[in-house]
Amino acid sequence: MPLFTCLVADGALETLARSCSPRVELHGPNAVMLDTSGLARVAGPPDVVAREIVHLASAQGLTIRLATAGTRTAAWLLAHAHAGITLVPNGKEATTLAGLAVGWLGALVDLDRPAPGCSRAASAEAYRERFAIFERWGLRTLGDIAALKRADLGARMGPVGVRLHQAACGEDAGPLVPSAAVQPFVDRLALEWPIEGLEPLSFVLARQCEQLSARLAQADRGAVIITTRLRLVTKDTHTRTLHLPAPLTDPRVWRTLILLDLESHPPAAAIDVVELELDVTPASILQGSLLAQTLPSNEDVTTLVARLGALVGETRVGVPRLVDTCDARVIAMGPFHVRPELRRGHVASVCPSVPGDDCAAPAGDVAATPTERPRLAFRRFRIPMAVRVIVARGVPVRVMGAGHGFEGGAVVARAGPWRTSGAWWMLDRSAWNRDEWDVALARGGIYRLARQRATGIWEVEGLFD
Repeated sequence: MPLFTCLVADGALETLARSCSPRVELHGPNAVMLDTSGLARVAGPPDVVAREIVHLASAQGLTIRLATAGTRTAAWLLAHAHAGITLVPNGKEATTLAGLAVGWLGALVDLDRPAPGCSRAASAEAYRERFAIFERWGLRTLGDIAALKRADLGARMGPVGVRLHQAACGEDAGPLVPSAAVQPFVDRLALEWPIEGLEPLSFVLARQCEQLSARLAQADRGAVIITTRLRLVTKDTHTRTLHLPAPLTDPRVWRTLILLDLESHPPAAAIDVVELELDVTPASILQGSLLAQTLPSNEDVTTLVARLGALVGETRVGVPRLVDTCDARVIAMGPFHVRPELRRGHVASVCPSVPGDDCAAPAGDVAATPTERPRLAFRRFRIPMAVRVIVARGVPVRVMGAGHGFEGGAVVARAGPWRTSGAWWMLDRSAWNRDEWDVALARGGIYRLARQRATGIWEVEGLFD
């Protein structure tokens, strides 16, 4: 005999439900449905099972509403409508539900799965429309609805009317679908002998990454965060966390990224225990294109970024970020992430060049038209170059280089000065006050000069190309 129990509370119920039954259907953090059919052989009759569940909930600090019935629908509606414990005898679902007000049928929105192409909000609106019709008909309770003929109600209200009549009779529209428990992707290996250095550690990581990759392949998941915990012989724990730009599944790439990170942040002593933990997300599906250029894989891009970070420093690799400041010299770097639209193989519009065909350029096309003038790009130096500048009548007339491939020369054209200043109210010496010039030199090249008004020092901040 099937027996379903619904638990409703203001708190997380998954742990409580899984400690009582292996067949648990989750409906958000505050409501669960579980199959308690087999507990009679272990704990006793339904009233004993119900009291044991309430006792476990009290031990966890939860006050729950519990209903047990032979159908999911009856247990769900009674748990939402009645406080405490409600036990429905076998076959008495319709009789027990008969006294409930029609409005309690609105709880079905969170129990039933929405129809294809229909959201929960649309289903709730459809239920409210039917409730208004019931009110005009003078129907107040679920017993009044159950007394109607289902065929007539379906002819007037469609599938929604049929489902409401089923619920009023305590019948289910579908079976209980157990929700899979969230399995942590963790691999922990205690070593027989402590190891030092990255080379022996790489063999241990290779084994662990292969095992975790096999589990991810079965679950169709990809790793987005890798946490490495190394317990040292000093009883300390060396923890490193890698945030990946895209879901990755290749164990060789995981091992490479972990080793590159540990190369920059090595542990302080020999290693006793190695533990890897993955935070996962649904794996990305790549669709190639016959018309677009093939893009590098997520694994290749991530490995390249990690190698560059190990070579030049983590703070020097990433993407530029805008900074809320008036000082144009301030820069910021953010983590690199793969753009989802590029990963989906986005294909640009292709226009056939056939004489006589009308083909308008798409809006926002980045390709320049033949009549559009080329634009200058300003390339700012990370570290400005100090130079000597000869000034005549208040304007720069010659720039003398200071090495680093910059030779300087006579100024043939100039624009400026533009005076900028700011942060004079700060105490961290971030204030600036300078005059900027854009100059063209006789030897070629257009540069931006800046003169610090406080010290009179001239610098080349960048060039135009």
